[in-house]
Amino acid sequence: MSKSKDIKGKIIRGGVSMTLRQLLVAALSMVNVLVIARMLGPGLYGVVTIVLSIFYFLNQVCRFGLQVYLVRQPNLTDEEPIQIQAFYNFLGIAICAVLFCTAPLVGWWTKQQEVTYALQAILPALWMDMVSRVPTSMLERELSFDKVGLLEAVSKVVLYVSAIPLVLLGWGYWGPIIGTVLGYLVQLVMAYYYYPVPWRWRWQWKVVKPAINYGLTYSGSDAILNLRRLRLPLLVSRLGGTEVVGYISIAMRLAEQLAILRLVVRRMSISVMAKLVDKPDQTRNAISKGMTYQALLIGPICAAFSCTSAWLIPLMFSKEWLISAQIFPFIAVGVLVGAIFELHTSSLYAVGRNYEIAQRNAWYVGILWLATIIFLPIMGLWGYGLSEILALPTFYLLHTSIARLFGSPDYWDSFWITLVSTICMFAGVFLPPIAAVGVLVVSYGAIFIYCPGVRKIPLDIWAARKKVA
Repeated sequence: MSKSKDIKGKIIRGGVSMTLRQLLVAALSMVNVLVIARMLGPGLYGVVTIVLSIFYFLNQVCRFGLQVYLVRQPNLTDEEPIQIQAFYNFLGIAICAVLFCTAPLVGWWTKQQEVTYALQAILPALWMDMVSRVPTSMLERELSFDKVGLLEAVSKVVLYVSAIPLVLLGWGYWGPIIGTVLGYLVQLVMAYYYYPVPWRWRWQWKVVKPAINYGLTYSGSDAILNLRRLRLPLLVSRLGGTEVVGYISIAMRLAEQLAILRLVVRRMSISVMAKLVDKPDQTRNAISKGMTYQALLIGPICAAFSCTSAWLIPLMFSKEWLISAQIFPFIAVGVLVGAIFELHTSSLYAVGRNYEIAQRNAWYVGILWLATIIFLPIMGLWGYGLSEILALPTFYLLHTSIARLFGSPDYWDSFWITLVSTICMFAGVFLPPIAAVGVLVVSYGAIFIYCPGVRKIPLDIWAARKKVA
């Protein structure tokens, strides 16, 4: 078997494995959200959202991009993973100590003392994630996506299975916090079981420096993008209160879970696109097809939910959460457009154009924050939604970067799917559910009739499935 076929086989097998596990995690996550949000209500659920938003921001930023260096470095020495693990261990302990002391400031800013205690309690999970990055990244380097998917799926299952009983037993917002810590503990144990890395406490600057130099350029652009996570705890909580945070969080969670399959493409894209970037035609074709696949994976399901959200949200949560249906289309459109351009970002990372990504991310996050500050106090939830739409034109900067390197991808199929999906999503807000469903059926029917490229996708997927079999 040739090397290219072996790589393709690993990608397909890993992709199928990760897809199935992501679907399982998505189902459990929805159950988790249903139970916890219904039991806690918008106020306490807002507290959970504030803490987890800060945690996941730190979770991404504190990796410093070293995990990507481990995946992409062509001539990685045996010593580098060990040294990076030691560096993560030292840095994680130091960061957690500083954050423990500064957590009361966050509680004061958000006007919720519970935020202080919950944030301090979740910090061990931050350290656990950092030291588990090295074995997980080495598994990704070997294209062992099936093992990566398994350990991450199991950790999520542990999170949900432990959080829900604690909430039902009356532990309130502590349920998700404790569940998160336990989930990351399981992830740490499984990561070192699959790929043992010798444990050291001391690290050498000369070994770690190349990884830090690369990682900082990567994590700099990534950190800018992740600043959007802090809008809820730092802006919305202050300007709108914890209940508004809760309403927005449910809409965001629903959009993310409905678009869960985009995470498979995101996770695999850096490893895969790094092997194609020296072939401009293949890279451009991969981006063109990837955009259409992402749009078709996310757009219809989000549109269908939006059209029926007036029925589903009261049934799933309660009538007090119905206001989340109004903000859902804005957030879902942002998720859809972001997913379509994920292969653009992965390709630019693969060729080292981190500065261009950072520049685009700065514009994107800057518009999000500025629009939120201006419109949230005036328009409430609609103002938050408007900020999501106003930031979308910044994706054009990613297009210009890709076009200079590989030529312009073909956007037409993904454009039509996105346009129809957006119309259907907002039909769910302004029309009765029955009329909105009618718009949904007619719109997507027209796409499959008049767009041969979209109609061909199910046939391509079926053909790929037969080859794998």
